Amino acid sequence: MLSLQNLDLDTHVKLKKNEILEKELQFYTSALNTMSTSAAVLAGFAFSGLAMSLEYTEDVDSNANGRDRGLFRTLFTISSTICVALNLITLCAATFAALFSVRLALRGDGEAVEKSVKSVRGEYKFVLFLFCSGIFAFLMSISLMGWYKFHDEEAVAMTFIGVLGMAFVGYLMKRSAAKFYLSKSSRYLSTKSLVKQGAGGKGQGGAGGQPVQQDVSPEDGIP
Repeated sequence: MLSLQNLDLDTHVKLKKNEILEKELQFYTSALNTMSTSAAVLAGFAFSGLAMSLEYTEDVDSNANGRDRGLFRTLFTISSTICVALNLITLCAATFAALFSVRLALRGDGEAVEKSVKSVRGEYKFVLFLFCSGIFAFLMSISLMGWYKFHDEEAVAMTFIGVLGMAFVGYLMKRSAAKFYLSKSSRYLSTKSLVKQGAGGKGQGGAGGQPVQQDVSPEDGIP
């Protein structure tokens, strides 16, 4: 009888753990899809600017102020190409991570869900880094466009706006990370302690039917 109760408790623990891991996997999948969509939009804008730069001929490579537009045209073309490449890489990395993580969770063995969540966490950080790099490259190309296509006044204004935009994006990242900060022990919830509380209501707790709570290290809970 006791062995059957222990087996039932173990099954309940595994089901509870998988429920939490599945919710976390859904969050990462949704976040990756959002970043891939945004990266595709940025890549489209950057490619439009790159195609626009090819419409100009060499007779406009110098303006009345004697500024060498050929150099800025080259820099703008390089920055736009880097922007397109970074955003397309972001799109591919996010799409592949979302697809293959869900496939592993659905078609793998009993530990597949946990393994999938562990792997997709690292991919999420990598894709987020690529996405931010693509945004910086896009703002840089906007700044260089001003020196290639417009007069000095407009070029200075566009450069200022581009640099300010990059600084503001960095500030927003730090602000969000600080505002929604979670300690390591809070991020890696203890599944065993949560399930112990639920199991206590089934007569598996301590005296008086109260749930037994244990201090479990983060490594023993959700990875």
